[in-house]
Amino acid sequence: MIVADRSGTPALWAVLSVAVLLAVTSGFSMRHPSGHGGSPTAREPDALPGPPHNLPVLSTYFTGRAAETQRIVGVLRGPDRGRRRRRRRDERPVPRVCVLYGATGAGKSELAVAYARDQLTRHSLTWWLNASGPDALRTELLEFAQYVGIHDQESKNVVLMNLWRWLRDQRNWLLVYDGWPAYDDALRRLLPSEGDGEVLITTQQNQGWDGLRASPVELRVFPESEGIEFLVRRLGVEPTEAAEEACTRLGRRLGWLPLALEQAAACIVQAETTVVEYLRDLPGGASVEDTFRLAVSRISETSPAAVDLLRLCTFLASEDVQKTTLMQYRSVLPDRLRTVMADPVTVNREVLLLVDHSLLTRSGDWRDGSAAYGMHPRVQTLIHDGLSLAERLEWSQAAVRLMEACFPMTPDLLASRPVCERLMPHVEAVIDKLAWGDDTGGGLGASQDPEALARLLHRVGAYQEHRCDWVRSLDFFEREAELREIGTGDALGRATARYAVARQHYLLAQLDGAERECRRALQLCDDREEEAFLRLRAHCQRQLGGIMRERNRFSEALAAVQTAVEIYEGQAWREESLDWAVAEQEIGLIHRNAGHLTQAAGHYERAERRIPSRGIQEPSDYTVFRAMLQRDLGIVAQDRGQLEYAEERLAEALAVFGAHRGPEDFETAQTAKFLSDVLRRRSEHHREEARRSLRVLRRRDLRRRARTELDQADRLLGPVVELHRKRSEAEEHKYAACLNKLGSLRLAQGRPAEARRTLEQAEEIYLRLYGERHYYRAKSLTRLGPVLRAQGDSATAERVLREANGIFRAALGDDHPALMAVCEHLSDCAADRGDHEEAGRLRREADRIRRSL
Repeated sequence: MIVADRSGTPALWAVLSVAVLLAVTSGFSMRHPSGHGGSPTAREPDALPGPPHNLPVLSTYFTGRAAETQRIVGVLRGPDRGRRRRRRRDERPVPRVCVLYGATGAGKSELAVAYARDQLTRHSLTWWLNASGPDALRTELLEFAQYVGIHDQESKNVVLMNLWRWLRDQRNWLLVYDGWPAYDDALRRLLPSEGDGEVLITTQQNQGWDGLRASPVELRVFPESEGIEFLVRRLGVEPTEAAEEACTRLGRRLGWLPLALEQAAACIVQAETTVVEYLRDLPGGASVEDTFRLAVSRISETSPAAVDLLRLCTFLASEDVQKTTLMQYRSVLPDRLRTVMADPVTVNREVLLLVDHSLLTRSGDWRDGSAAYGMHPRVQTLIHDGLSLAERLEWSQAAVRLMEACFPMTPDLLASRPVCERLMPHVEAVIDKLAWGDDTGGGLGASQDPEALARLLHRVGAYQEHRCDWVRSLDFFEREAELREIGTGDALGRATARYAVARQHYLLAQLDGAERECRRALQLCDDREEEAFLRLRAHCQRQLGGIMRERNRFSEALAAVQTAVEIYEGQAWREESLDWAVAEQEIGLIHRNAGHLTQAAGHYERAERRIPSRGIQEPSDYTVFRAMLQRDLGIVAQDRGQLEYAEERLAEALAVFGAHRGPEDFETAQTAKFLSDVLRRRSEHHREEARRSLRVLRRRDLRRRARTELDQADRLLGPVVELHRKRSEAEEHKYAACLNKLGSLRLAQGRPAEARRTLEQAEEIYLRLYGERHYYRAKSLTRLGPVLRAQGDSATAERVLREANGIFRAALGDDHPALMAVCEHLSDCAADRGDHEEAGRLRREADRIRRSL
């Protein structure tokens, strides 16, 4: 069914006035200010009072569906509603979900629009979401989050989690997910799980919704009476007996499918013919496919360029094909369409022709640059299936070139995010619909210009990496690497792609894949002395150093990063960036992990000297890097037991990160995590001092300070754990590090049961990602030991600590700082069982390691 042009923006609703003002002041422009587009002959119904919304305009010709509407109302407003209000106070409400399913072309979207508009006054917020694919839906949700005033973050997962939390605190909202492809776990994460609201989903799928506790409502073809009523209104004829008889013949011929009826009626109106004449042109046993073929055939006779526009849109997403994009980047389009796109008047004429035949929809406003086009997915399929192989190759390649031309060259910049995210559904469609040649010469189909596709894949991968979606980023970079291997002889491009793949594997803690791809990239850089290859070789060596560090192979890690430093030392371009300084920082990290704290501090100080001088106009990223070095020096001080100095350095770094990156930035969170752990340790020291002090006032003061420090640690660590939990899908190993610190904090707060659960969860993550002999797991075991002892299970605590002791000594040697805590905790266990000689020996071992630092 076709929807009409959108009307003006609705009146402000008091409940969301603050959010709207935030959106306006941030310069946000709603993607769908008043609908998704439609026929120019349709008119907007009388405006309903209600909150801000972005609902499509309901078609002037919408007919019937009263029974199905009542079933939707029954699901979303049924008798269970009262019971929901009588939930326990500590039980959060769960959204009511209705799944409206039916065959494509049955009019599901139109019915959803009709329901949402009819219920506007009952909802505090109504929002329409294109759910045709993960990228399209994610884009819509991110725009929705910005609309309600949620600040953007690097990680898209963090933004979405903040949106779910916002919805959880609101009441009486309605979200419409239009065109959901199928229910699966990946898409399930794009639905709110808590909140007093309603979710209406339109889909072709009627199976697999049990896990969502959703109630399905089926939408079939029109009943004959409603179909006749629709055709009479759509054709604009008097409901005479003859007219109704002709409409009955047409409806029965097309099986009363709303989409087919709409298209046939549009064709009849535009051709100024009759139903009888139209039926004469249809083949026997006509189907919806035949109605579209007939329409396209008639248009191609007078306007082949309009058909070309349909062919291009077939390889893009079904919605939001921006008019400005087509016109601005017309140089990459085939000749005939490029010529049309050069003239706005001709563009409008061709689009109007397609809209009038119900082959294309319009939305937005050309005056503010928001004009966009869309195609029903069924129409896209029909157009695609009618193309020859040569035509598919031509238009698939055109779509690739268009996306490559308009996707930002610098996808990592904050200013590029809105454009990148809006283009992602089209990029996904271009890749999914990629046409491949079958010629024996090895033609690459849509990558007849393989560099265009490779460049697009690389930029999209870089964008996803910047938004911390490393799983999807890896997929794009792997596709690029595969394409470059079979399609181009560009050694630098192949090496760059392999390095990008290695980086994503590393970020996902997939060390085998990271090392394999990194070494492949290095092989491609061998014996090449050009600047671009030298830069890439240095990046690869630093990445290899990080991989070897994670594998506890510290000498190999140092050798790799030192090779990068030697490359920087011999090049004049070393002063152009922070690369040399970062390499020195990475050497410091390797030394710290190996337990060489003096060398680590020395390289952190050297890194600061390697920061290029920019005078008083130092860039923000240089200031942030200096804060990173302060944080690293604070961590070294913590490892040495210099807690007061560590607190000073970490607090200074945290202030800089907070000012430049915000509270939910990863580096800010990392710094807060370490500062929290320092405060927790200082609290424990003060409590120990209080136990030893004989002065009453001194004991009281120390205990007060200990409580204050624990409270500060809790306030710092809570948001960090929540942030890493949101990002845990892609950063599970970093989430485990937070859980380690949270477990120790809970023990210090006198909550050993919670501490044990937390630390066991961290250990399970490390065990799964790194194996049982990795020192990361030993860190969790070291913190778990005191918890078990606090619960009265000293024997199990000693066993766990001895396992940690063995892992540390095998991986890090006999003098690593991590062994201090293990020896001290083992000493306590030995004292518990009365072996004071063993306890003393272990205390002396801990003191020996401490003195060596």
